[in-house]
Amino acid sequence: MIRFLLLLLALLGPATAYAQKQQQAPPQPEKPALWVVQDGKSTAYLFGTVHTLPRGVDWFRPHVTRALDSSKRLVLETEVPDGPGSVLPVLLRLTRLQQERPLADRVPESWRPALNSAVQRLKPGPMDWYKTWYVALTLTNLQALEDGMDPRIGVEAVLSERARMRSIPITPLETVEQQLIFFDSLSEADQQQLLLSSIEDLANSKAETTLLIGDWMQGNTDALANRVNSNFERSPMLRRLLVEDRNQRWADWLVKQMKAEDGPTFVAVGAGHLAGKGSLIDELEKRGLKVKRVMPEPPAKKRRR
Repeated sequence: MIRFLLLLLALLGPATAYAQKQQQAPPQPEKPALWVVQDGKSTAYLFGTVHTLPRGVDWFRPHVTRALDSSKRLVLETEVPDGPGSVLPVLLRLTRLQQERPLADRVPESWRPALNSAVQRLKPGPMDWYKTWYVALTLTNLQALEDGMDPRIGVEAVLSERARMRSIPITPLETVEQQLIFFDSLSEADQQQLLLSSIEDLANSKAETTLLIGDWMQGNTDALANRVNSNFERSPMLRRLLVEDRNQRWADWLVKQMKAEDGPTFVAVGAGHLAGKGSLIDELEKRGLKVKRVMPEPPAKKRRR
């Protein structure tokens, strides 16, 4: 899905001149973006993730591998369930309504054709007994699967597998139940706004995801921040609940963690949490920690014989 720009070397002059320009250019930060956090002698790494990916995205670069392998702990945004059965009781408890409510009644009349079309195409099953926020997430996830996205090869899944191979302990910042409660605590008005946004985004889902992954792969945090912020334009409450409040809690946790543990900690959270104003990076800097992008390692010097 990632589109790479073709470099037309013929337009840049002879190859030797091009090589000289490359040698003179200052080194660029590693991509995808990885940050190192310093608090005295304590170190942590911050890596933004994409929870689901299409096949063929080569993101697990050497700078990420080195940082993870050197860490004493992998910290993920949430725990990775052992299987659907392990979260089923929580889902049933938090997503079901006490009484049936027609799904069509939860959107304005002008939106009902689009809602009906989405339901008929994605086939989520009967939704009248489920809360509005869960319907919105279900439609979004089904569309992602149709677009070729696969959570089994998402960043968290790959990092977790690597950590288990290296016997690196894995710690979640939140449980699945806590994450679902964030949505369940939204007012019905905010839930309906989330549903409308989900319906509106379905048509361009694949194209937007392609652009988002492209920005992430290129380490373009400014563009990534703009995309993430645009998703919350209609609901500032949703942004505060899902992004800003969590960034503050995670920053407090990481500060305490770094004071208690000398070894490097590798923290992997959604890429949107590391971009823009109010990001986790901003919160850590407010607390006096030094955060900087990881740059390429200098080439090893050749030994003299």
